[in-house]
Amino acid sequence: MTNAPALGSPHDEDLDDEATPSWMMPGAVRGARLVAVVAAAVGLVLISLTIALGGSLGLLLAGYLPTFALLPLVALFRRGGDLVRKAAVGVAGLACVVSSTGILTGLPPGAVGIVANGAIAAMLLRPSARTWFTRER
Repeated sequence: MTNAPALGSPHDEDLDDEATPSWMMPGAVRGARLVAVVAAAVGLVLISLTIALGGSLGLLLAGYLPTFALLPLVALFRRGGDLVRKAAVGVAGLACVVSSTGILTGLPPGAVGIVANGAIAAMLLRPSARTWFTRER
C-alpha cells in the first residue's frame, strides 16, 4: 500500500483548470482554440481535394462555413471580452447543427464536426473560460 493521494482529490490543484494564473490563458480556452484551428485546417484540405478531383464544392463549403466563421473569433481569444466567448459558443452550436446535416447527406463534416464543435462550445462554457473572458484588461 502507498500513501499517495488518489487522482481527482479535491485538494489536488495541479489538475484543476481553475488554478491557471490570471495572466495565462486557461487550458480550456487554449484547447478550444486548437480544436477550431484543426477543424478549419481539415476543412481546407477537404475543399482543396474536392477542387483537385472536380467534385461538388457547394455543399462541402456550406458544411464548413460555420467552422471557418470561428477563426476570426479565435483570433480574438487573447484580448476579446465575454461577447467573443458567447459568439464563439453560438457559432460552434450552429456548426453542430450544420454538421448534423452532413450525417444525412453523407458530406463532411458530419459526426466529426459535431464532436469538434461540441467540444469547442463545452470548453468555452467552463468557469475558467468565463473568468478569462471577463477579466480586467
